[in-house]
Amino acid sequence: MALAFFDLDNTLVAGDTAQAFSEYIAAHNNIPTPDDFLAQNLAYMEEYDAGTLDLATYMRYTLSPLRHLTFDQVDTLIQAFIQDVIITMALPKARMLLQKHHDAGDQVIIISATGIHLVAPIARYLGVKHALGVDIDVQDGKITGEIIGTPTFREGKVTRAQAWAEQHGESMSGSYFYSDSHNDLPLLEKVGHPIAVDPDPILTNIAQQRQWKTLSLR
Repeated sequence: MALAFFDLDNTLVAGDTAQAFSEYIAAHNNIPTPDDFLAQNLAYMEEYDAGTLDLATYMRYTLSPLRHLTFDQVDTLIQAFIQDVIITMALPKARMLLQKHHDAGDQVIIISATGIHLVAPIARYLGVKHALGVDIDVQDGKITGEIIGTPTFREGKVTRAQAWAEQHGESMSGSYFYSDSHNDLPLLEKVGHPIAVDPDPILTNIAQQRQWKTLSLR
């Protein structure tokens, strides 16, 4: 039995769930968004791809349209988003790979730089019990847009993965991590089995140089 960590966006699903959710709420008649909301979101995605994203600024901006909603209202919106959008983004080969690890008795954990408000329910939809995402502050039942704790981003994924393993009495020895992004290099370097999934150009080159396994779930 081993730990099997999976990135979410562009790994288990085709596309970025946070970006898709921003597009979803921008199209929602009852949720006001800034005029440049989608354009700014795309600019942040370009910064993420380039490895220059300021995560706190990104989270604060993209969560701003939700701050007037209660957390229960946000959860209801996300459940609708899953049924309307995520169902079309989920990859059949990804489900098969998740099941392979479940069948082997591995502990499967989705670990994503997306907010936990999205990661946890999407993980449940994909049949995964354990999920780690960017924890966000909630005050008086409403999202503030601020990050709390160590975000699951770059080196933070290592910190959170190791903490999860320790808390659950598990070992990182022989662990797996599946990811598409060079931003996840710190955790890929820590596990026993780093696997590049439909990798971006930078990760493609690194995986080739280090002879890491590469696969496609598309």
